[in-house]
Amino acid sequence: MRIIDRFSSEHDIFISQLEVIEDLTRGGADVASIVAAIRTLAAPLLSHAEREERALFPDLRPSMGGEGGVLAVLTDEHHVLHEQLDRMIAGPPRWELEQVLDAFLRLLLGHIEKEEVVVFPAAAQLIDDPRLERLDREIRGYAGVR
Repeated sequence: MRIIDRFSSEHDIFISQLEVIEDLTRGGADVASIVAAIRTLAAPLLSHAEREERALFPDLRPSMGGEGGVLAVLTDEHHVLHEQLDRMIAGPPRWELEQVLDAFLRLLLGHIEKEEVVVFPAAAQLIDDPRLERLDREIRGYAGVR
């Protein structure tokens, strides 16, 4: 498997989890239930972001890096997403949870779209399949990857 295929399939899982969280919120679930669902998403999402930065981004940096480039934007978004997760997991009042969750959803879905539409197709063009497969094997050594 190529690393970009793994990351793309993880995106599909995250989107499904986001739908569950949105359903809970719209359905009037209590804050503790919503926070529990967010906790389920948090660790895999943060691991995913770390693995992108450690395994894929270095190979793309010569072509897509630089200050203000797409990789810098994505890395900054990873940090904001982490901060938003921390705020939501802290169990804030419902109004704050909904406010942060709304911003988190918009940012994460836009972030995933950038990776799917820009980064992964570019990676498929810039990095040969044997290297993408080797990167995938290497990330399996990182925590939580099978």
